[in-house]
Amino acid sequence: MAVLRGALVSFDAGTYLASVRVDGSAATSIEGITVAANIPAVEMVSGRRVLLDSGETSDPGEMVVFAVWA
Repeated sequence: MAVLRGALVSFDAGTYLASVRVDGSAATSIEGITVAANIPAVEMVSGRRVLLDSGETSDPGEMVVFAVWA
């Protein structure tokens, strides 16, 4: 499990998917990242800091946002 830090770019409460800009990456974001169901939608505000588990690959479909903070 590789844990990455980033900033939330956008969040879709209907699908519970997020777009995240990973720290140290170019100005591009990764889209379609699943958000853990225990994170309330009201916490998913653009610009918030997040942690994501990238799994064993770089496939966004396998990544999960599992923490959010200021």
